[in-house]
Amino acid sequence: MVLFRAFAEHVLSIHPNKIELEIEAGPERGRRHTVEPSGARIGRDPSNDLVLNDPSLSRFHCRIYFAGDGQARVADLGSTNTTEVNGAPISDVALMPGDRIIIGDSVLRVLGAAPAPAAIISAESPGTAGGPPPLAGTPLATGVEVEPDVAPVAAATGSEVPDLFNRHNPAADAAARKRISKSIWLFIALLFLVVMVLALWKLGLFDFTRSDVKKGAALAALEIQYEKVEATSSNIFRYELQLLGGNLSARIDNLDNSRHSTKDKKMDAKALEPLIGRLDSTGFFGLEGEYVGLAKELLDSRDLTITMGQRTKRVRIVNRVAPEGFTKACAIIEAFGQNELGLAALSLPPEKLLELARDSMLQGKKLQDEKEVSFGNLFKALKAYEAADVYLETIDPKPDFYQDVVGGRSDTKKELQTRYEDRSFRAEKAIKIQDWQDASKHLRIILETIPDREDDRYKQAQVKLLDVERHLKKRR
Repeated sequence: MVLFRAFAEHVLSIHPNKIELEIEAGPERGRRHTVEPSGARIGRDPSNDLVLNDPSLSRFHCRIYFAGDGQARVADLGSTNTTEVNGAPISDVALMPGDRIIIGDSVLRVLGAAPAPAAIISAESPGTAGGPPPLAGTPLATGVEVEPDVAPVAAATGSEVPDLFNRHNPAADAAARKRISKSIWLFIALLFLVVMVLALWKLGLFDFTRSDVKKGAALAALEIQYEKVEATSSNIFRYELQLLGGNLSARIDNLDNSRHSTKDKKMDAKALEPLIGRLDSTGFFGLEGEYVGLAKELLDSRDLTITMGQRTKRVRIVNRVAPEGFTKACAIIEAFGQNELGLAALSLPPEKLLELARDSMLQGKKLQDEKEVSFGNLFKALKAYEAADVYLETIDPKPDFYQDVVGGRSDTKKELQTRYEDRSFRAEKAIKIQDWQDASKHLRIILETIPDREDDRYKQAQVKLLDVERHLKKRR
Protein backbone atom coordinates (compact mmCIF):
# COMPACT_ATOMS: atom_id res chain seq x y z
CA MET A 1 0.00 0.00 0.00
CA VAL A 2 2.94 2.35 0.74
CA LEU A 3 4.31 1.66 -2.74
CA PHE A 4 0.90 2.31 -4.29
CA ARG A 5 0.55 5.59 -2.40
CA ALA A 6 4.02 6.74 -3.45
CA PHE A 7 3.31 5.87 -7.06
CA ALA A 8 -0.02 7.71 -6.96
CA GLU A 9 1.65 10.83 -5.57
CA HIS A 10 4.27 10.59 -8.32
CA VAL A 11 1.56 10.44 -11.00
CA LEU A 12 -0.35 13.35 -9.46
CA SER A 13 2.80 15.45 -9.44
CA ILE A 14 3.02 14.97 -13.20
CA HIS A 15 -0.70 15.69 -13.83
CA PRO A 16 -1.58 18.35 -11.22
CA ASN A 17 -5.18 18.87 -12.47
CA LYS A 18 -4.83 22.56 -11.73
CA ILE A 19 -4.14 25.49 -14.02
CA GLU A 20 -3.87 29.26 -13.60
CA LEU A 21 -5.57 31.85 -15.80
CA GLU A 22 -4.52 35.47 -16.34
CA ILE A 23 -6.94 38.02 -17.78
CA GLU A 24 -4.94 39.77 -20.50
CA ALA A 25 -7.73 41.98 -21.85
CA GLY A 26 -11.16 43.11 -20.75
CA PRO A 27 -12.73 45.02 -17.84
CA GLU A 28 -10.79 42.94 -15.27
CA ARG A 29 -7.40 42.93 -16.99
CA GLY A 30 -4.51 41.78 -14.77
CA ARG A 31 -6.62 39.53 -12.55
CA ARG A 32 -5.52 35.92 -12.02
CA HIS A 33 -7.59 32.88 -11.11
CA THR A 34 -6.57 29.33 -10.20
CA VAL A 35 -8.79 26.57 -11.61
CA GLU A 36 -9.01 23.81 -9.02
CA PRO A 37 -9.42 20.06 -9.87
CA SER A 38 -13.20 20.47 -9.63
CA GLY A 39 -13.10 22.84 -12.63
CA ALA A 40 -14.62 26.29 -13.01
CA ARG A 41 -17.70 27.76 -14.69
CA ILE A 42 -17.19 31.28 -16.11
CA GLY A 43 -19.74 34.01 -16.81
CA ARG A 44 -21.58 37.08 -15.48
CA ASP A 45 -23.88 35.25 -13.04
CA PRO A 46 -22.77 35.47 -9.37
CA SER A 47 -23.11 31.69 -8.97
CA ASN A 48 -20.18 31.06 -11.37
CA ASP A 49 -16.78 30.00 -10.05
CA LEU A 50 -15.11 32.84 -12.00
CA VAL A 51 -17.41 35.88 -12.23
CA LEU A 52 -16.36 38.52 -14.78
CA ASN A 53 -17.86 41.99 -14.97
CA ASP A 54 -18.02 41.89 -18.77
CA PRO A 55 -21.42 42.93 -20.27
CA SER A 56 -20.69 41.03 -23.50
CA LEU A 57 -20.50 37.70 -21.63
CA SER A 58 -23.44 35.33 -21.20
CA ARG A 59 -24.63 34.61 -17.68
CA PHE A 60 -23.09 31.14 -17.98
CA HIS A 61 -20.58 31.44 -20.80
CA CYS A 62 -18.17 28.50 -20.63
CA ARG A 63 -16.57 26.07 -18.22
CA ILE A 64 -13.11 24.57 -17.73
CA TYR A 65 -12.84 20.98 -16.56
CA PHE A 66 -10.26 18.21 -16.37
CA ALA A 67 -10.68 15.01 -18.37
CA GLY A 68 -9.91 11.59 -16.96
CA ASP A 69 -6.27 11.81 -18.08
CA GLY A 70 -5.79 15.15 -16.30
CA GLN A 71 -5.97 17.19 -19.52
CA ALA A 72 -7.56 20.62 -19.04
CA ARG A 73 -10.41 21.35 -21.46
CA VAL A 74 -12.80 24.25 -22.09
CA ALA A 75 -16.43 23.81 -23.20
CA ASP A 76 -18.85 26.49 -24.43
CA LEU A 77 -22.17 26.56 -22.50
CA GLY A 78 -24.31 27.71 -25.40
CA SER A 79 -23.19 31.33 -25.02
CA THR A 80 -24.57 34.08 -27.24
CA ASN A 81 -21.18 35.34 -28.45
CA THR A 82 -19.54 31.86 -28.47
CA THR A 83 -16.19 30.88 -26.96
CA GLU A 84 -12.93 31.07 -28.92
CA VAL A 85 -9.51 29.55 -28.28
CA ASN A 86 -6.62 31.22 -30.10
CA GLY A 87 -9.14 32.99 -32.37
CA ALA A 88 -11.14 29.90 -33.44
CA PRO A 89 -14.73 29.24 -32.22
CA ILE A 90 -14.97 26.02 -30.18
CA SER A 91 -17.54 23.81 -28.51
CA ASP A 92 -15.14 21.64 -26.47
CA VAL A 93 -11.36 21.60 -26.87
CA ALA A 94 -8.18 20.72 -24.94
CA LEU A 95 -6.09 23.53 -23.42
CA MET A 96 -2.31 23.99 -23.41
CA PRO A 97 -0.15 26.54 -21.57
CA GLY A 98 -0.09 29.74 -23.59
CA ASP A 99 -3.55 29.25 -25.13
CA ARG A 100 -5.83 32.29 -25.11
CA ILE A 101 -9.54 31.89 -24.32
CA ILE A 102 -11.61 34.71 -25.85
CA ILE A 103 -15.02 35.29 -24.28
CA GLY A 104 -16.88 38.52 -24.94
CA ASP A 105 -14.43 41.42 -24.57
CA SER A 106 -12.17 39.41 -22.24
CA VAL A 107 -9.07 37.36 -23.10
CA LEU A 108 -7.87 34.72 -20.62
CA ARG A 109 -4.38 33.28 -21.05
CA VAL A 110 -3.63 29.78 -19.76
CA LEU A 111 -0.48 29.99 -17.67
CA GLY A 112 -0.34 26.24 -16.88
CA ALA A 113 1.00 24.50 -13.78
CA ALA A 114 3.67 21.93 -14.69
CA PRO A 115 6.29 20.57 -12.23
CA ALA A 116 9.87 21.76 -12.65
CA PRO A 117 12.04 19.37 -14.71
CA ALA A 118 14.62 17.23 -12.91
CA ALA A 119 18.19 18.48 -12.96
CA ILE A 120 20.43 16.77 -15.52
CA ILE A 121 24.20 16.68 -15.04
CA SER A 122 26.27 16.30 -18.20
CA ALA A 123 29.97 15.61 -18.54
CA GLU A 124 30.58 19.29 -19.34
CA SER A 125 28.26 20.87 -16.79
CA PRO A 126 30.88 21.68 -14.08
CA GLY A 127 32.58 24.39 -16.08
CA THR A 128 34.24 24.83 -19.44
CA ALA A 129 34.16 22.11 -22.07
CA GLY A 130 36.56 19.31 -21.26
CA GLY A 131 37.27 20.75 -17.81
CA PRO A 132 38.03 18.57 -14.81
CA PRO A 133 35.26 17.16 -12.61
CA PRO A 134 34.46 19.20 -9.51
CA LEU A 135 35.88 18.42 -6.13
CA ALA A 136 33.70 16.58 -3.62
CA GLY A 137 31.17 18.92 -2.03
CA THR A 138 31.57 21.62 -4.71
CA PRO A 139 28.14 22.95 -5.84
CA LEU A 140 27.35 22.63 -9.54
CA ALA A 141 25.52 25.20 -11.68
CA THR A 142 22.42 23.06 -11.40
CA GLY A 143 22.45 23.23 -7.61
CA VAL A 144 23.46 19.55 -7.21
CA GLU A 145 26.55 18.61 -5.19
CA VAL A 146 28.82 15.66 -5.85
CA GLU A 147 28.69 13.22 -2.96
CA PRO A 148 31.95 13.18 -1.00
CA ASP A 149 32.22 9.39 -1.04
CA VAL A 150 32.03 9.11 -4.85
CA ALA A 151 35.46 9.13 -6.49
CA PRO A 152 35.74 11.04 -9.76
CA VAL A 153 36.39 9.07 -12.92
CA ALA A 154 39.77 9.70 -14.47
CA ALA A 155 39.58 11.11 -17.95
CA ALA A 156 40.82 8.86 -20.72
CA THR A 157 44.09 10.00 -22.26
CA GLY A 158 45.88 8.96 -25.34
CA SER A 159 48.17 6.75 -23.30
CA GLU A 160 45.36 4.96 -21.52
CA VAL A 161 42.67 2.61 -22.75
CA PRO A 162 39.25 3.93 -21.60
CA ASP A 163 37.22 1.59 -19.40
CA LEU A 164 34.10 1.46 -21.58
CA PHE A 165 32.30 -1.02 -19.31
CA ASN A 166 33.08 0.75 -16.04
CA ARG A 167 34.60 -2.43 -14.69
CA HIS A 168 36.90 -0.43 -12.41
CA ASN A 169 34.39 2.30 -11.45
CA PRO A 170 32.62 1.49 -8.14
CA ALA A 171 30.65 4.75 -8.26
CA ALA A 172 29.20 3.93 -11.70
CA ASP A 173 28.34 0.43 -10.52
CA ALA A 174 26.48 1.79 -7.51
CA ALA A 175 24.58 4.28 -9.65
CA ALA A 176 23.61 1.57 -12.11
CA ARG A 177 22.39 -0.69 -9.32
CA LYS A 178 20.36 2.18 -7.91
CA ARG A 179 18.73 2.86 -11.28
CA ILE A 180 17.89 -0.81 -11.77
CA SER A 181 16.45 -1.06 -8.25
CA LYS A 182 14.30 2.04 -8.81
CA SER A 183 13.01 0.65 -12.11
CA ILE A 184 12.11 -2.66 -10.49
CA TRP A 185 10.16 -0.98 -7.71
CA LEU A 186 8.38 1.26 -10.21
CA PHE A 187 7.42 -1.79 -12.27
CA ILE A 188 6.09 -3.54 -9.13
CA ALA A 189 4.02 -0.46 -8.24
CA LEU A 190 2.55 -0.31 -11.76
CA LEU A 191 1.75 -4.01 -11.69
CA PHE A 192 0.08 -3.63 -8.29
CA LEU A 193 -2.01 -0.72 -9.59
CA VAL A 194 -3.18 -2.70 -12.64
CA VAL A 195 -4.11 -5.70 -10.47
CA MET A 196 -6.07 -3.46 -8.08
CA VAL A 197 -8.02 -1.77 -10.89
CA LEU A 198 -8.89 -5.13 -12.46
CA ALA A 199 -10.04 -6.46 -9.08
CA LEU A 200 -12.28 -3.44 -8.46
CA TRP A 201 -13.67 -3.76 -11.98
CA LYS A 202 -14.51 -7.40 -11.35
CA LEU A 203 -16.35 -6.40 -8.19
CA GLY A 204 -18.42 -3.92 -10.23
CA LEU A 205 -16.99 -0.81 -8.56
CA PHE A 206 -15.68 0.44 -11.91
CA ASP A 207 -18.11 0.47 -14.82
CA PHE A 208 -16.43 1.61 -18.02
CA THR A 209 -19.54 0.92 -20.11
CA ARG A 210 -21.60 3.68 -18.54
CA SER A 211 -21.88 7.17 -20.01
CA ASP A 212 -19.86 10.14 -18.81
CA VAL A 213 -22.65 10.95 -16.32
CA LYS A 214 -22.09 8.92 -13.15
CA LYS A 215 -24.97 8.39 -10.74
CA GLY A 216 -23.07 9.73 -7.75
CA ALA A 217 -22.19 12.92 -9.65
CA ALA A 218 -25.68 13.76 -10.94
CA LEU A 219 -25.80 17.15 -9.23
CA ALA A 220 -22.58 18.32 -10.86
CA ALA A 221 -23.17 16.54 -14.18
CA LEU A 222 -26.56 18.01 -15.18
CA GLU A 223 -27.31 21.66 -15.91
CA ILE A 224 -30.37 23.02 -17.72
CA GLN A 225 -31.26 26.48 -19.03
CA TYR A 226 -34.68 26.70 -20.69
CA GLU A 227 -36.58 29.78 -21.88
CA LYS A 228 -39.91 29.97 -23.67
CA VAL A 229 -41.32 33.27 -25.01
CA GLU A 230 -44.74 33.73 -26.64
CA ALA A 231 -45.34 37.29 -27.84
CA THR A 232 -48.11 38.99 -29.82
CA SER A 233 -48.98 42.62 -30.45
CA SER A 234 -50.97 42.69 -27.17
CA ASN A 235 -49.07 40.44 -24.76
CA ILE A 236 -45.72 38.87 -23.88
CA PHE A 237 -45.53 35.62 -21.93
CA ARG A 238 -42.13 34.34 -20.75
CA TYR A 239 -41.29 31.12 -18.90
CA GLU A 240 -37.77 30.35 -17.65
CA LEU A 241 -36.49 27.24 -15.88
CA GLN A 242 -32.92 26.68 -14.69
CA LEU A 243 -31.11 23.82 -12.99
CA LEU A 244 -27.68 25.06 -11.92
CA GLY A 245 -25.49 23.69 -9.16
CA GLY A 246 -28.29 21.42 -7.95
CA ASN A 247 -30.70 24.34 -7.54
CA LEU A 248 -33.96 24.26 -9.56
CA SER A 249 -35.70 27.58 -10.21
CA ALA A 250 -38.60 28.71 -12.38
CA ARG A 251 -39.99 32.14 -13.27
CA ILE A 252 -42.97 33.30 -15.31
CA ASP A 253 -43.71 36.82 -16.52
CA ASN A 254 -47.00 37.77 -18.16
CA LEU A 255 -47.35 41.34 -19.41
CA ASP A 256 -51.12 41.19 -19.93
CA ASN A 257 -52.06 40.79 -16.27
CA SER A 258 -48.69 41.79 -14.73
CA ARG A 259 -48.26 38.28 -13.36
CA HIS A 260 -44.77 37.46 -12.07
CA SER A 261 -44.11 34.21 -10.23
CA THR A 262 -40.87 32.61 -9.06
CA LYS A 263 -40.06 29.47 -7.14
CA ASP A 264 -36.89 27.51 -6.42
CA LYS A 265 -35.83 24.30 -4.70
CA LYS A 266 -32.56 22.59 -3.79
CA MET A 267 -32.40 19.22 -5.53
CA ASP A 268 -30.66 15.98 -4.55
CA ALA A 269 -28.90 13.49 -6.80
CA LYS A 270 -31.59 10.81 -6.47
CA ALA A 271 -34.20 13.09 -8.02
CA LEU A 272 -31.92 13.99 -10.94
CA GLU A 273 -30.70 10.50 -11.88
CA PRO A 274 -33.95 9.46 -13.69
CA LEU A 275 -34.08 12.86 -15.42
CA ILE A 276 -30.58 12.36 -16.85
CA GLY A 277 -31.54 9.03 -18.43
CA ARG A 278 -34.80 10.37 -19.88
CA LEU A 279 -33.18 13.45 -21.43
CA ASP A 280 -30.31 11.39 -22.85
CA SER A 281 -32.79 9.16 -24.70
CA THR A 282 -34.62 12.01 -26.50
CA GLY A 283 -31.98 12.51 -29.19
CA PHE A 284 -31.58 16.18 -28.18
CA PHE A 285 -27.78 16.10 -28.47
CA GLY A 286 -28.03 15.08 -32.13
CA LEU A 287 -30.10 18.11 -33.22
CA GLU A 288 -28.89 21.17 -35.11
CA GLY A 289 -28.24 24.34 -33.16
CA GLU A 290 -31.01 26.54 -34.60
CA TYR A 291 -34.38 26.20 -36.38
CA VAL A 292 -35.87 29.53 -37.55
CA GLY A 293 -39.18 30.09 -39.36
CA LEU A 294 -40.36 32.98 -41.58
CA ALA A 295 -43.30 34.42 -39.59
CA LYS A 296 -42.64 37.99 -38.37
CA GLU A 297 -45.97 39.15 -36.96
CA LEU A 298 -45.55 37.01 -33.82
CA LEU A 299 -42.81 35.46 -31.71
CA ASP A 300 -42.86 31.87 -30.52
CA SER A 301 -39.36 31.14 -29.26
CA ARG A 302 -37.85 28.31 -27.21
CA ASP A 303 -34.21 28.17 -26.21
CA LEU A 304 -32.80 25.10 -24.42
CA THR A 305 -29.24 24.38 -23.27
CA ILE A 306 -28.39 21.07 -21.57
CA THR A 307 -25.02 20.22 -20.05
CA MET A 308 -24.66 16.55 -19.26
CA GLY A 309 -21.24 15.44 -18.07
CA GLN A 310 -18.72 16.68 -20.64
CA ARG A 311 -21.38 17.36 -23.29
CA THR A 312 -23.12 20.70 -23.78
CA LYS A 313 -25.81 21.34 -26.40
CA ARG A 314 -27.86 24.46 -27.14
CA VAL A 315 -30.88 24.39 -29.49
CA ARG A 316 -33.01 27.41 -30.38
CA ILE A 317 -36.42 27.26 -32.10
CA VAL A 318 -38.06 30.44 -33.45
CA ASN A 319 -41.51 30.51 -35.13
CA ARG A 320 -41.19 26.96 -36.35
CA VAL A 321 -42.43 23.48 -35.48
CA ALA A 322 -39.76 21.94 -33.27
CA PRO A 323 -38.16 18.57 -34.12
CA GLU A 324 -39.31 15.58 -32.10
CA GLY A 325 -36.18 15.33 -29.92
CA PHE A 326 -36.52 18.97 -28.85
CA THR A 327 -40.24 18.65 -28.13
CA LYS A 328 -39.67 15.55 -25.98
CA ALA A 329 -36.85 17.20 -24.02
CA CYS A 330 -38.96 20.33 -23.35
CA ALA A 331 -41.96 18.25 -22.22
CA ILE A 332 -39.78 16.27 -19.81
CA ILE A 333 -38.20 19.42 -18.39
CA GLU A 334 -41.50 21.31 -17.97
CA ALA A 335 -43.17 18.31 -16.29
CA PHE A 336 -40.16 17.91 -13.98
CA GLY A 337 -40.26 21.57 -13.01
CA GLN A 338 -43.98 21.52 -12.37
CA ASN A 339 -43.83 18.37 -10.24
CA GLU A 340 -40.78 19.39 -8.18
CA LEU A 341 -41.74 23.03 -7.60
CA GLY A 342 -45.39 22.37 -6.84
CA LEU A 343 -46.72 24.91 -9.33
CA ALA A 344 -48.63 22.86 -11.87
CA ALA A 345 -48.84 24.30 -15.38
CA LEU A 346 -46.43 27.08 -14.41
CA SER A 347 -45.40 27.39 -18.03
CA LEU A 348 -48.94 28.01 -19.36
CA PRO A 349 -50.48 31.42 -20.13
CA PRO A 350 -53.50 32.61 -18.04
CA GLU A 351 -56.06 31.87 -20.77
CA LYS A 352 -54.99 28.23 -20.88
CA LEU A 353 -54.97 27.96 -17.08
CA LEU A 354 -58.53 29.31 -16.88
CA GLU A 355 -59.66 26.85 -19.53
CA LEU A 356 -58.08 23.89 -17.74
CA ALA A 357 -59.47 25.02 -14.38
CA ARG A 358 -63.04 25.30 -15.73
CA ASP A 359 -62.82 21.86 -17.39
CA SER A 360 -61.54 20.28 -14.16
CA MET A 361 -64.31 21.94 -12.12
CA LEU A 362 -67.02 20.66 -14.49
CA GLN A 363 -65.47 17.20 -14.41
CA GLY A 364 -65.53 17.28 -10.60
CA LYS A 365 -69.22 18.18 -10.57
CA LYS A 366 -70.05 15.38 -12.99
CA LEU A 367 -68.20 12.76 -10.94
CA GLN A 368 -69.74 14.06 -7.72
CA ASP A 369 -73.21 13.63 -9.20
CA GLU A 370 -72.30 10.08 -10.27
CA LYS A 371 -70.85 9.03 -6.91
CA GLU A 372 -73.26 6.10 -6.64
CA VAL A 373 -72.26 4.71 -10.03
CA SER A 374 -68.76 3.74 -8.85
CA PHE A 375 -67.08 3.70 -5.43
CA GLY A 376 -64.08 5.59 -6.87
CA ASN A 377 -66.01 8.49 -8.43
CA LEU A 378 -66.04 10.56 -5.26
CA PHE A 379 -62.25 10.33 -4.96
CA LYS A 380 -61.84 11.25 -8.64
CA ALA A 381 -64.15 14.23 -8.13
CA LEU A 382 -61.98 15.46 -5.25
CA LYS A 383 -58.85 15.21 -7.41
CA ALA A 384 -60.56 17.16 -10.21
CA TYR A 385 -61.49 19.98 -7.82
CA GLU A 386 -57.95 20.02 -6.42
CA ALA A 387 -56.51 20.23 -9.95
CA ALA A 388 -58.77 23.19 -10.74
CA ASP A 389 -57.59 24.93 -7.57
CA VAL A 390 -53.94 24.42 -8.56
CA TYR A 391 -54.55 25.81 -12.06
CA LEU A 392 -55.97 28.96 -10.48
CA GLU A 393 -53.14 29.32 -7.97
CA THR A 394 -51.34 32.09 -9.88
CA ILE A 395 -54.46 33.71 -11.38
CA ASP A 396 -55.46 37.02 -9.82
CA PRO A 397 -58.23 38.08 -9.64
CA LYS A 398 -59.94 34.69 -9.36
CA PRO A 399 -62.66 33.82 -11.91
CA ASP A 400 -66.39 33.74 -11.04
CA PHE A 401 -66.44 29.90 -10.82
CA TYR A 402 -63.68 29.83 -8.17
CA GLN A 403 -66.25 29.51 -5.36
CA ASP A 404 -67.64 26.40 -7.07
CA VAL A 405 -64.15 24.93 -7.02
CA VAL A 406 -63.56 25.69 -3.33
CA GLY A 407 -67.06 24.56 -2.27
CA GLY A 408 -66.97 21.38 -4.37
CA ARG A 409 -63.56 20.40 -3.01
CA SER A 410 -64.65 20.92 0.61
CA ASP A 411 -67.95 19.01 0.25
CA THR A 412 -66.36 16.11 -1.62
CA LYS A 413 -63.56 15.78 0.92
CA LYS A 414 -65.99 15.62 3.84
CA GLU A 415 -68.26 13.08 2.15
CA LEU A 416 -65.29 10.90 1.17
CA GLN A 417 -64.08 10.82 4.78
CA THR A 418 -67.60 10.00 6.04
CA ARG A 419 -67.89 7.05 3.65
CA TYR A 420 -64.44 5.80 4.64
CA GLU A 421 -65.29 5.91 8.35
CA ASP A 422 -68.59 4.08 7.74
CA ARG A 423 -66.91 1.25 5.78
CA SER A 424 -64.05 1.07 8.28
CA PHE A 425 -66.58 0.69 11.14
CA ARG A 426 -68.42 -2.10 9.29
CA ALA A 427 -65.14 -3.92 8.59
CA GLU A 428 -64.04 -3.72 12.24
CA LYS A 429 -67.38 -5.03 13.44
CA ALA A 430 -67.17 -7.99 11.03
CA ILE A 431 -63.61 -8.75 12.17
CA LYS A 432 -64.69 -8.82 15.83
CA ILE A 433 -67.37 -11.43 15.14
CA GLN A 434 -64.99 -13.24 12.77
CA ASP A 435 -67.21 -12.73 9.75
CA TRP A 436 -64.21 -12.72 7.45
CA GLN A 437 -66.24 -12.69 4.25
CA ASP A 438 -68.13 -9.52 5.22
CA ALA A 439 -64.93 -7.90 6.52
CA SER A 440 -63.19 -8.62 3.21
CA LYS A 441 -66.07 -7.02 1.28
CA HIS A 442 -65.97 -3.74 3.24
CA LEU A 443 -62.17 -3.50 3.13
CA ARG A 444 -62.18 -3.99 -0.63
CA ILE A 445 -64.76 -1.22 -0.98
CA ILE A 446 -62.43 1.09 0.97
CA LEU A 447 -59.61 0.32 -1.46
CA GLU A 448 -61.91 1.19 -4.38
CA THR A 449 -63.23 4.31 -2.65
CA ILE A 450 -59.70 5.63 -1.94
CA PRO A 451 -57.49 4.15 -4.70
CA ASP A 452 -54.40 6.17 -3.78
CA ARG A 453 -51.75 3.71 -2.59
CA GLU A 454 -49.89 6.51 -0.78
CA ASP A 455 -52.96 7.44 1.28
CA ASP A 456 -52.75 6.23 4.90
CA ARG A 457 -56.38 5.08 4.77
CA TYR A 458 -55.59 2.85 1.79
CA LYS A 459 -52.51 1.42 3.53
CA GLN A 460 -54.42 0.61 6.74
CA ALA A 461 -57.24 -1.10 4.85
CA GLN A 462 -54.73 -3.11 2.79
CA VAL A 463 -52.94 -4.40 5.91
CA LYS A 464 -56.25 -5.48 7.46
CA LEU A 465 -57.35 -7.12 4.22
CA LEU A 466 -54.19 -9.25 4.10
CA ASP A 467 -54.93 -10.54 7.59
CA VAL A 468 -58.58 -11.20 6.73
CA GLU A 469 -57.59 -13.08 3.56
CA ARG A 470 -55.29 -15.27 5.66
CA HIS A 471 -58.22 -16.29 7.85
CA LEU A 472 -60.36 -16.99 4.79
CA LYS A 473 -57.68 -19.34 3.40
CA LYS A 474 -57.64 -21.31 6.62
CA ARG A 475 -61.37 -22.01 6.29
CA ARG A 476 -61.07 -23.35 2.76
